[in-house]
Amino acid sequence: MTTKDKDRTPVAQILETQCTKCKLPLTHMVVTHNSEGFVERVQCRTCGSEHKYRPEKKKMVKKKVAKKSRATKSRKPDAAAIFEQLAEKFQDKKPVPYTMQGSYQADDVIDHKTFGKGIVTGMLYQKMEVAFADASRLLVCDR
Repeated sequence: MTTKDKDRTPVAQILETQCTKCKLPLTHMVVTHNSEGFVERVQCRTCGSEHKYRPEKKKMVKKKVAKKSRATKSRKPDAAAIFEQLAEKFQDKKPVPYTMQGSYQADDVIDHKTFGKGIVTGMLYQKMEVAFADASRLLVCDR
């Protein structure tokens, strides 16, 4: 059904539209038409509120995916460069195996089973930021 077909829905028939009170797409009953025969007011079958009929608008496809992928690509060299600088600085430190129960401090070198060698760059409450060769990640600690 196109939007024009829905606009001429007979009175007391059911159609789906956005409810202004519930803020959800719900079924509504047609209450009135305007002089041209188009649906003017509808009543929500869930909450009972009556409001102006708003036909569904075509959803625009957002191009955030393209922007996100470019941003991700640009971050990878930065993460790798940061990791390389830290790895050179702490090359003499022996990596400690990572566990969630372990207690770590900034500049500790850890060995993660999945991500490999990493360097602790920051601490939060029961979390730590760790720089790995491919990206910086937030890991749990002190649990």
